[in-house]
Amino acid sequence: MATLRLVYVAAFMAQVLVAVLVALAVRALAGGPPRPSDVLAWILVALAVMQLPFAALMASRLGTITSRQAALARTLFTAVTLAATAWSTALALATGQRGLSVYLLLSMVMLAYAAGFLAVGRLAHRAATLPPRASRGSGGGAASGTADSALETGVLEDVDHIERLGGA
Repeated sequence: MATLRLVYVAAFMAQVLVAVLVALAVRALAGGPPRPSDVLAWILVALAVMQLPFAALMASRLGTITSRQAALARTLFTAVTLAATAWSTALALATGQRGLSVYLLLSMVMLAYAAGFLAVGRLAHRAATLPPRASRGSGGGAASGTADSALETGVLEDVDHIERLGGA
Protein backbone atom coordinates (compact mmCIF):
# COMPACT_ATOMS: atom_id res chain seq x y z
CA MET A 1 0.00 0.00 0.00
CA ALA A 2 2.72 2.43 0.98
CA THR A 3 4.72 1.64 -2.15
CA LEU A 4 2.01 2.79 -4.54
CA ARG A 5 1.47 5.97 -2.53
CA LEU A 6 5.21 6.64 -2.56
CA VAL A 7 5.30 6.09 -6.33
CA TYR A 8 2.37 8.47 -6.73
CA VAL A 9 3.98 11.18 -4.60
CA ALA A 10 7.31 10.84 -6.43
CA ALA A 11 5.75 10.93 -9.90
CA PHE A 12 3.40 13.82 -9.09
CA MET A 13 6.08 15.91 -7.42
CA ALA A 14 8.55 15.19 -10.22
CA GLN A 15 6.03 16.57 -12.72
CA VAL A 16 5.48 19.64 -10.54
CA LEU A 17 9.23 20.18 -10.21
CA VAL A 18 9.81 19.90 -13.95
CA ALA A 19 6.90 22.27 -14.63
CA VAL A 20 8.35 24.83 -12.24
CA LEU A 21 11.83 24.51 -13.76
CA VAL A 22 10.43 24.94 -17.28
CA ALA A 23 8.43 27.98 -16.14
CA LEU A 24 11.54 29.52 -14.60
CA ALA A 25 13.52 28.85 -17.78
CA VAL A 26 10.80 30.39 -19.97
CA ARG A 27 10.60 33.39 -17.68
CA ALA A 28 14.39 33.85 -17.75
CA LEU A 29 14.63 33.47 -21.54
CA ALA A 30 11.65 35.69 -22.32
CA GLY A 31 13.14 38.84 -20.85
CA GLY A 32 11.22 42.05 -20.43
CA PRO A 33 8.28 42.64 -18.16
CA PRO A 34 5.44 40.09 -18.25
CA ARG A 35 2.18 41.09 -19.92
CA PRO A 36 -0.68 39.36 -18.11
CA SER A 37 -3.72 38.42 -20.14
CA ASP A 38 -7.08 37.71 -18.52
CA VAL A 39 -8.10 35.59 -21.51
CA LEU A 40 -5.01 33.36 -21.24
CA ALA A 41 -5.41 33.08 -17.49
CA TRP A 42 -9.01 31.87 -17.69
CA ILE A 43 -8.23 29.52 -20.58
CA LEU A 44 -5.57 27.91 -18.39
CA VAL A 45 -8.10 27.59 -15.57
CA ALA A 46 -10.58 25.97 -17.98
CA LEU A 47 -7.94 23.50 -19.19
CA ALA A 48 -7.04 22.55 -15.65
CA VAL A 49 -10.72 22.13 -14.73
CA MET A 50 -11.29 19.85 -17.74
CA GLN A 51 -8.28 17.71 -16.83
CA LEU A 52 -9.47 16.87 -13.32
CA PRO A 53 -12.60 14.80 -14.14
CA PHE A 54 -10.72 12.85 -16.82
CA ALA A 55 -7.90 11.98 -14.44
CA ALA A 56 -10.31 11.13 -11.63
CA LEU A 57 -12.29 8.84 -13.92
CA MET A 58 -9.16 7.03 -15.06
CA ALA A 59 -7.93 6.64 -11.49
CA SER A 60 -11.24 5.22 -10.27
CA ARG A 61 -11.46 2.35 -12.77
CA LEU A 62 -10.54 -0.30 -10.20
CA GLY A 63 -12.31 -3.14 -11.97
CA THR A 64 -9.71 -3.17 -14.75
CA ILE A 65 -6.83 -3.79 -12.34
CA THR A 66 -5.90 -7.45 -12.64
CA SER A 67 -2.41 -7.48 -11.12
CA ARG A 68 -0.04 -5.49 -8.97
CA GLN A 69 1.89 -4.42 -12.05
CA ALA A 70 -1.30 -2.99 -13.55
CA ALA A 71 -1.88 -1.11 -10.29
CA LEU A 72 1.60 0.38 -10.53
CA ALA A 73 0.99 1.46 -14.13
CA ARG A 74 -2.36 2.99 -13.15
CA THR A 75 -0.66 4.85 -10.29
CA LEU A 76 1.91 6.38 -12.64
CA PHE A 77 -0.79 7.30 -15.17
CA THR A 78 -2.87 8.92 -12.42
CA ALA A 79 0.08 10.96 -11.18
CA VAL A 80 0.98 12.23 -14.63
CA THR A 81 -2.57 13.14 -15.66
CA LEU A 82 -3.36 14.86 -12.38
CA ALA A 83 -0.06 16.77 -12.48
CA ALA A 84 -1.17 18.38 -15.74
CA THR A 85 -2.76 21.04 -13.55
CA ALA A 86 0.77 21.99 -12.46
CA TRP A 87 1.73 22.64 -16.07
CA SER A 88 -1.18 25.06 -16.50
CA THR A 89 -0.20 26.77 -13.27
CA ALA A 90 3.45 27.00 -14.31
CA LEU A 91 2.47 28.56 -17.64
CA ALA A 92 0.30 31.10 -15.82
CA LEU A 93 3.16 32.03 -13.52
CA ALA A 94 5.69 32.15 -16.38
CA THR A 95 3.50 34.54 -18.34
CA GLY A 96 2.93 36.82 -15.34
CA GLN A 97 -0.74 36.08 -14.71
CA ARG A 98 -2.14 37.53 -11.50
CA GLY A 99 -5.29 37.47 -9.45
CA LEU A 100 -8.04 34.99 -8.84
CA SER A 101 -7.13 32.74 -11.79
CA VAL A 102 -3.68 32.01 -10.35
CA TYR A 103 -5.14 31.21 -6.93
CA LEU A 104 -7.65 28.89 -8.57
CA LEU A 105 -4.87 27.13 -10.48
CA LEU A 106 -2.78 26.70 -7.33
CA SER A 107 -5.78 25.32 -5.45
CA MET A 108 -6.49 22.91 -8.32
CA VAL A 109 -2.95 21.55 -8.08
CA MET A 110 -3.52 20.90 -4.37
CA LEU A 111 -6.94 19.38 -5.07
CA ALA A 112 -5.48 17.16 -7.79
CA TYR A 113 -2.75 15.96 -5.45
CA ALA A 114 -5.23 15.16 -2.68
CA ALA A 115 -7.70 13.44 -5.03
CA GLY A 116 -4.94 11.34 -6.53
CA PHE A 117 -3.60 10.41 -3.12
CA LEU A 118 -7.04 9.18 -2.09
CA ALA A 119 -7.57 7.32 -5.37
CA VAL A 120 -4.18 5.64 -5.10
CA GLY A 121 -5.09 4.56 -1.57
CA ARG A 122 -8.15 2.77 -2.96
CA LEU A 123 -6.02 1.38 -5.77
CA ALA A 124 -3.43 0.09 -3.30
CA HIS A 125 -6.14 -1.62 -1.26
CA ARG A 126 -7.40 -3.34 -4.42
CA ALA A 127 -3.87 -4.29 -5.50
CA ALA A 128 -3.13 -5.83 -2.10
CA THR A 129 -5.79 -8.45 -2.78
CA LEU A 130 -4.28 -9.43 -6.13
CA PRO A 131 -1.38 -11.77 -6.84
CA PRO A 132 1.60 -10.56 -8.86
CA ARG A 133 1.21 -11.22 -12.58
CA ALA A 134 3.13 -14.22 -13.85
CA SER A 135 5.71 -13.43 -16.51
CA ARG A 136 4.89 -14.63 -20.03
CA GLY A 137 8.61 -14.94 -20.85
CA SER A 138 10.24 -18.11 -22.13
CA GLY A 139 11.47 -18.99 -18.63
CA GLY A 140 14.99 -19.93 -19.73
CA GLY A 141 16.13 -16.46 -20.73
CA ALA A 142 18.41 -14.00 -19.02
CA ALA A 143 17.18 -11.37 -16.61
CA SER A 144 17.08 -8.75 -19.35
CA GLY A 145 14.86 -11.03 -21.42
CA THR A 146 12.38 -11.17 -18.54
CA ALA A 147 12.46 -7.39 -18.19
CA ASP A 148 11.90 -7.00 -21.95
CA SER A 149 8.99 -9.43 -21.77
CA ALA A 150 7.44 -7.54 -18.85
CA LEU A 151 7.85 -4.25 -20.71
CA GLU A 152 6.29 -5.71 -23.84
CA THR A 153 3.40 -7.11 -21.83
CA GLY A 154 2.84 -3.75 -20.14
CA VAL A 155 2.85 -1.88 -23.44
CA LEU A 156 0.43 -4.35 -24.98
CA GLU A 157 -1.89 -3.97 -21.96
CA ASP A 158 -1.78 -0.18 -22.29
CA VAL A 159 -2.54 -0.33 -26.02
CA ASP A 160 -5.42 -2.72 -25.38
CA HIS A 161 -6.77 -0.41 -22.65
CA ILE A 162 -6.59 2.65 -24.92
CA GLU A 163 -8.31 0.78 -27.74
CA ARG A 164 -11.12 -0.21 -25.37
CA LEU A 165 -11.47 3.41 -24.26
CA GLY A 166 -11.75 4.54 -27.88
CA GLY A 167 -14.44 2.00 -28.61
CA ALA A 168 -16.53 2.85 -25.54
